[in-house]
Amino acid sequence: MTENKFYKPVGGILSAELFFASEVNTAGDLPEGKGVAVELIDDESTYEELFSASNGLVSVQHTLTLVADRNRANEWLQREFLERCSTEGAVAHIVFASKEEIKVGYCPRFLVEQALRLDSLRFSSGDRLNASPRVTLTLKCHDTHSAIGIQNA
Repeated sequence: MTENKFYKPVGGILSAELFFASEVNTAGDLPEGKGVAVELIDDESTYEELFSASNGLVSVQHTLTLVADRNRANEWLQREFLERCSTEGAVAHIVFASKEEIKVGYCPRFLVEQALRLDSLRFSSGDRLNASPRVTLTLKCHDTHSAIGIQNA
């Protein structure tokens, strides 16, 4: 007799904590609880990796999109925060709903030289009567290291 196993994929980001590149040591250790914790709206935030090749060289574009309630974002969303994300960059510690944890914006080869940088910041009112106003922060970086998926030899 065969046993039917039900599998339900679990996606989404549970939590994200951002560390400015100057706060990350050369081993890539992130001081737990010392970063900027972004309180996320359920099922809205995403992380993507896009692999591409040019002249035989493979690179990875990392895109982290964090969606937060605009009223609660005032705790971390300040001009200095945006300026530092733009200039020095950030490393993100991400916990997925599957409990997998990854570090984005740090790689063994480049350390924090290819940290996540501010790509865009968008404010919106929400599209439904019961939707709260939200802020969408998108950070991107390019390097040769995958944070998930393919491991480098």
